[in-house]
Amino acid sequence: MADKKKGNNPSGSDDSFSDITDMIEQMLQRFGVGIEEFSDEPFIYGFSITQRANEDPEIREFGNIPSDYNDFEEEIDPLDGPLSIDEKKPLVDVLEMDGKVYVTAEISGMSRDDISVCATDQYLEIDASNKYYTYSETLEMPLKVDPNSAKATFKNGVLEVIFSVMEETAKVDIKIN
Repeated sequence: MADKKKGNNPSGSDDSFSDITDMIEQMLQRFGVGIEEFSDEPFIYGFSITQRANEDPEIREFGNIPSDYNDFEEEIDPLDGPLSIDEKKPLVDVLEMDGKVYVTAEISGMSRDDISVCATDQYLEIDASNKYYTYSETLEMPLKVDPNSAKATFKNGVLEVIFSVMEETAKVDIKIN
């Protein structure tokens, strides 16, 4: 494979690109498919790290490829059959601003009809599934929200849900008879 790539890089350093290409081919072999089967769908993998004061860092993986195949040198037993793509968690951001809670989730490879969104005053549940991918996430809202106020849009693989913050009810004195 590396021989085909020789001479394409004017700097003379084409080993890195060859290594990446070889790594991608190994991953696809482990999935039990050829690259031509995924020509219409991109592979996405990433992670986010959130560090809050006095807490351990939270590391979240996202994307549409399995995250538990990090050791590319390990041999796979062919009797196990091809690897499958499991349910993934989308990359999600939650922001509070001006009496609203904004939830943005990256759900690539889906259409609007593939997505189901349900909410209570404390939780938002996002499920998306088609013949290629499955995403699922349940989020705890930072504040109580009014689920009836939710407005959701989906464009270019990004789901955005906007909630109004539920107003706190005032304390009421109750007379004892």
